[in-house]
Amino acid sequence: MRHCRVTVIFLMICAVISLGSISSAEEGVILPEQVLAAGNPDQVFEQGNKTSMNGLSVVNLHGSWYEMGRQYGALMRDELNEVHLFVESIIEYSYGNAEKAESIISVQTAQTPYRVSEFLRGASETSGLTVRQLQAVNAVERIGGLPKCGAAFCWGEYAAGPLVIGRNYDYSDAFALLKDDVAITVYHPADGSLAVATIGYVGEIYAVNGFNEKGIFMELNNGKPSANIKSPDNRVTGTTMLFSALFEVDELEDWDLFFNTVNCSSSYIINVADSEEAISYEWCPIGVKHGGTDQPEGLLVSTNYFVNPDWLFATPSDAASWEGLTRRSNLIALCEASKGQIDDRKMLEIIGTALEDGGAMNELTVFQMVMIPETGMLWLRVIGGSGWTQIDLSGFLLN
Repeated sequence: MRHCRVTVIFLMICAVISLGSISSAEEGVILPEQVLAAGNPDQVFEQGNKTSMNGLSVVNLHGSWYEMGRQYGALMRDELNEVHLFVESIIEYSYGNAEKAESIISVQTAQTPYRVSEFLRGASETSGLTVRQLQAVNAVERIGGLPKCGAAFCWGEYAAGPLVIGRNYDYSDAFALLKDDVAITVYHPADGSLAVATIGYVGEIYAVNGFNEKGIFMELNNGKPSANIKSPDNRVTGTTMLFSALFEVDELEDWDLFFNTVNCSSSYIINVADSEEAISYEWCPIGVKHGGTDQPEGLLVSTNYFVNPDWLFATPSDAASWEGLTRRSNLIALCEASKGQIDDRKMLEIIGTALEDGGAMNELTVFQMVMIPETGMLWLRVIGGSGWTQIDLSGFLLN
C-alpha cells in the first residue's frame, strides 16, 4: 500500500513538471477582507493551537521543546505525513537515490542540536511518524533540490511608509505539489529565549524565513552560483544556525556578531531587517562580507549571486544563477520606478510581476511574501493556492 501511495505522488510530480506553475496572470491577486489573527484557534492540543484561513495555517506552540514538538505533531499530523510521502517519492523516483538521501539524513541527524532533537522526539509521539521519518521531512529541501529566490527591501526615500520587504521563494517544479503544506510555525520556548515565527514547508525545523518578537526579520537566498564551495560535513547547517540565532537576536546589529562568529556550512545571501533598515550578508564556508554594496541607501535587492567586489569570485551568468542577474536588475528597476511610493500594496505588485514582464516571478516561484517589520503584518501567497492572505504575526508572537 505504501508503495502505491508513493507511486501516486510520483505521477503527480510528473504532471506538475509537465504543466509548470500557475502564472500570476492566471491566478490574479486576491486581497482578503479578513486578517488571519491569534485569539480564535480552530484546533487546540495541550498548550498549542492552530488557526487557518485560505488554506494557510499558523501553528502556535508553547512550552519546552519536547512539549512544543508534541503539540506540533498533533496539530500538523496530516501535513507532516503528506510531506513525508512527498520525500519518499522524490527519493525513490525523482531527484536522487535512496543512498544519497540516507546520507543527507544521517549527516543532518548527527548535526541536530539537542533542543531540535527533543522537538522531534515529542512530534514523533503524536504525528504517527518516527524520529527518523521526521528527520527526512526536515531534510525535504536538501533532498529535493536547491532554492533560488529573490528579495527586495525598501525604506527611507524608497518607501511610502515604514520599511517593507518583498520575497519570492523559488524552488524546483515538484514543490508545487506542496502548495497545501506551507505554514507558519510560532515558537514560544519556556527557556526564556525570544518567540520566533518561521515561514516555510511543514516539518522544517530550521529557518529560511523568520521573524521574532523584537521585530527582526531574516530571509535566505542560495549563494552557490557565486561560491560553489564544498560544504563541510563537520559544520551544523547554516539554516539550523539561523534558526537558533532568531531566538537570541534582539537588535539588528547582533547579526554582525553572529556572522563573524559562526562558520557557514554552505553559500548563502542572508538579508536581515528591522523597522528602520536592512543589511545583507554574503556568507560562505570561507568567510562573510556585506552585500548590497552597489545600491543606494534605502534599497536592497538580492537574488542568487554575491555583489561585493572584494570577493574574488566571478559574477555568475544568468544561466548559472537561474536568471539571477536579470531577476535582480528587474527588481531594482521596478523599485526605482516606484521610488517613494512603495508600501505593502505596491510591493505585492512588484514581486508579482512576471519575469517576461520585467519582474522576477517565474515558473519556479512556489510562494511569495510581503512583510512590514514595524507592524508585524505579513502577506503570504502560495502559487496555486487561494491568493494573498494577510497575517498578523505580531499578534501570534505575543499570544
